[in-house]
Amino acid sequence: MKKRKISAGVKSSVVYTLSSLFSKGLAIITVPIFTRLMSTSEIGVVNLFNSWYSMISVVATLALTSGGFQLSLKEFKNERNQYVSSVLTLTSMVAVLFSIVYCISPPFWNNITGLSTGLMLLMMLELLLSPAQQFWLLRQRYEYKYKAVAVVTFLSALFAAVISVWAVIYGAKSGAENLGAIRLYANYAVLLSVAFVLWIRTYIKGKTFYNKQYWKFSLALSIPLIGNSIATQVLSVSDRTMIGKMVGNSEVGIYSTLYTVSSLSLIIWQAINSSFIPYLYDNFEKKDKRKEIKTLATKLLAAFSVVAFLLTMMAPEIVRILATKEYYEAIYIMPPIAAGVFLTSVSNMYSNVLIYHKKTNYIMISSIIAAVVNVVLNYFGIKMFGYLAAAYTTLIAYIILGMMQAIISGQVHRKITGDKTDSVYDTKMILGLSVVTISCCVACLGLYKTTILRYAILGVLCIIVCLKRKQIIKIFNK
Repeated sequence: MKKRKISAGVKSSVVYTLSSLFSKGLAIITVPIFTRLMSTSEIGVVNLFNSWYSMISVVATLALTSGGFQLSLKEFKNERNQYVSSVLTLTSMVAVLFSIVYCISPPFWNNITGLSTGLMLLMMLELLLSPAQQFWLLRQRYEYKYKAVAVVTFLSALFAAVISVWAVIYGAKSGAENLGAIRLYANYAVLLSVAFVLWIRTYIKGKTFYNKQYWKFSLALSIPLIGNSIATQVLSVSDRTMIGKMVGNSEVGIYSTLYTVSSLSLIIWQAINSSFIPYLYDNFEKKDKRKEIKTLATKLLAAFSVVAFLLTMMAPEIVRILATKEYYEAIYIMPPIAAGVFLTSVSNMYSNVLIYHKKTNYIMISSIIAAVVNVVLNYFGIKMFGYLAAAYTTLIAYIILGMMQAIISGQVHRKITGDKTDSVYDTKMILGLSVVTISCCVACLGLYKTTILRYAILGVLCIIVCLKRKQIIKIFNK
């Protein structure tokens, strides 16, 4: 019997998923160690640093690592080395500018962020070097060169985890009071060393510091995406920064730990989307592929929906393994966060279409509206109901974002193609799938105290997946 050859896209997706799971898995495995050695306030400092970096890096990278980068790789397919080194100059210049602005008045910025001078300088260094690694990873995934990605991801994650744990254990035994900062320094000592090597390598291979054509094309795509990326980060981390300001670092630590667990399924989606984008862009204008794109997109979202639901169902067990009793009260934020992560996948699908049509300004508009709604709802929700309300207000914002991007991308696509009946995806099916996913995730709130019923439902789902495994494999092998 002839064996079916596995496509490069599938291999790349699988390896990327496994690499990401290994990297995030190590982070999750070390959570029980850190939650038992560090106070919730110290863990809050770590999460506060990561939250601020996520928001600041959007501007510092000019959103060049967003969806437009893949389209640029297609546009300059014979000049990719030169293109990447050229845009790296852009991000490096902005990082230097940010560093200068910070150094003019460190106390001012320290007060705003709630971080020490040492951690702010660490952030400036990360802003300079990390884009090189992001560009490299994105290009490797786009070209389906998964082996190097696997090696770099596995080794850097392993060494970063081991050194971070060792540093915190040593600091705890020595009576150090700033274990949060110690953990961050140890972790980024490894990650930024790798990024520095890739930063140098990019310039050696590209030998291009400036190219007007590359800069003009990239900035035309990325500048509108800056607003989108800022808004997306506000959606993602404003709840934690607002909890830090309105409640305290201890609550940030509890909320962020549970938020991280709830977002685990996002790793799988990022792998799926990274492999789907090249397929979508290569077949976008082929009329004979329209039906296949619709079917595949719906099935991918359905598969991810199951992943999000399974993670929500297992929430009590995951929290008991990874954290101490003081974290249990926040278990009820996991269903809305998991549902919100699923809606992220929906908005990603539609933003892929807008990026292809070079209409990134529409992505920015919808994201900003959703972000403003999120901040306003967070403010009143946290004041009235406590910090756990932030998870539910964020879900509302993701619903608004998904609906807006679906409507806008459909209108833009039909206007450009001139076909009033044409659509890239089956929006009605995706809408129905979204309603079912949100309902199922929220319904889990009533199942957390009925362990037997939860296990019975999980058992039935596992049986269905096993029976349908051939069909599932076939979907991902397209």
